[in-house]
Amino acid sequence: MSAALVALVILPALAALFVAGRPAGAARAAARLGLAGAAGAFVLAVVVTVDVVTSGPVSATVTHGGVGLYADRVAVVLLLLVTGVSSVVQAFAGRYMHGDLRADRFFVATGLLTTATAAMVTAGTLVGLAVAWSAAGVALCVLLGLYRGLPAAGEGVRRTVRAFAVADGALWLAVVIALVTWGDLDMRTLGTGTVTDPADATVVAVVSCLLVVAALGRSAQLPLQGWLPATLAAPTPVSALLHAGVINGGGILLVRLSPLFGASVWATHLAFFIGAATAVYGTALMLTKPDIKGALAHSTMGQMGFMIMTCGLGAFAAAIFHLVAHGMYKAALFLGSGGAVNRKVGEAKAPPVTALTPRQAASRAVAALLIPAMALVGATVVLPAPATGLEATAPLLVFAWATAAWAAWGWLRRQAILAGGLTVVAGSALGAFGYVALVDGAISFLEPALTQAGDAGASMWLLAPVVGALATVTVLRLTSAGRLAELRKSFYVLALSAGYVKPGRRHGRSARNAWRPLVRPELHPSPQGVRS
Repeated sequence: MSAALVALVILPALAALFVAGRPAGAARAAARLGLAGAAGAFVLAVVVTVDVVTSGPVSATVTHGGVGLYADRVAVVLLLLVTGVSSVVQAFAGRYMHGDLRADRFFVATGLLTTATAAMVTAGTLVGLAVAWSAAGVALCVLLGLYRGLPAAGEGVRRTVRAFAVADGALWLAVVIALVTWGDLDMRTLGTGTVTDPADATVVAVVSCLLVVAALGRSAQLPLQGWLPATLAAPTPVSALLHAGVINGGGILLVRLSPLFGASVWATHLAFFIGAATAVYGTALMLTKPDIKGALAHSTMGQMGFMIMTCGLGAFAAAIFHLVAHGMYKAALFLGSGGAVNRKVGEAKAPPVTALTPRQAASRAVAALLIPAMALVGATVVLPAPATGLEATAPLLVFAWATAAWAAWGWLRRQAILAGGLTVVAGSALGAFGYVALVDGAISFLEPALTQAGDAGASMWLLAPVVGALATVTVLRLTSAGRLAELRKSFYVLALSAGYVKPGRRHGRSARNAWRPLVRPELHPSPQGVRS
């Protein structure tokens, strides 16, 4: 199993090296090699997962005298996500990048990104984790710069490099302080008291807060969130890799170092408050974006805020569950964004929804808020909870309630109150019991690998103002009459202004000429009689 663990980490990079060694322009061969490397890594990840579940964690020594890679239950879940998303995206990119002269560079960088991310989630030491973290950031910047001749793409790369420089600087400063104080920390024994000596409380607080800063930069949190909306000029497969994988780096860092991060109340409260602020900020901006990818980008920002906030509460198993669910969901949304555009065109041609009277809207809104809440409460009462109890599931239940309430409102505003209400009751009950059972099962699976986590998380009562803020945003979104309508207009303008990405300086060739060398002309012939 140690050999399988090492092989699955390096296999995507080996495939990338083979792609780099082939003649330029062999896009089909590059796609097949990249997909083979990622798919092979996914198969090995499944094998390692089975062994970890049945026999316990797996360690692999890469360098003499110390552990190189370490896979426990948390690590194998993340490995399945990383290699699975990489396989799907590269299969999609084989068609999407067909004829693109930069296809080879895409598959090389994607292979290196997959290996770096897999190494990050399985690193056996703190230094190994930091090296893999920085390598993943470099690979992402290469991917974002595929079309750097375009002004928007170039600006996105510059903003990403600046944000990542802050995040990586904070992480490496934390690593240096930890090395001087404790030596290179072994991830297998991190929670056994090595860094929780009361005499080292100040050092723990400083290192933990630096880890939070690193997580904020990589996961596009306030005030380092500006780079994510600036990356929309990247090809769709790159966006899928970013929003389904790399953006989760902040949560992965805090979870893997949870014994250190969770030991400082300063760090956990900093993560909670900034994560909560970003969750509300990203959600508000997402509601105002008219373009598909722009809305998805700000949705990701809000989702990552929720994940960082959950880490601040000490609910690390819940953070992993949310991270995996969001990664798969957002990869599917980005890869299907073209279909979403077509659906929007169809919806624009459909007959408008009949306007509701204020009383009808109010009754439906109350039903949309209460029915999912009662279903979730009933599911938590009936189904057995994990050992950690409500602390582990409360953030996910809040998120599920908000999502279900919005879906219920979308259904009820188009249906008669009786028929629509019965449908919402049945759907909410089925969804609530299924979701709570899935969450409880996932948390019970992950808990053995997180039993050493720190217990200095922020109070669960701090969720109340977050729920209130999200409810306020929802009410403003739904209201269409009275004084609240004027407040809604002001809120919309503020959110729209906050989400505006100021264009950077135009550089190099014009945007029109920048696209010319990106595709092979024989695959995209000009119409007869028209000069290319």
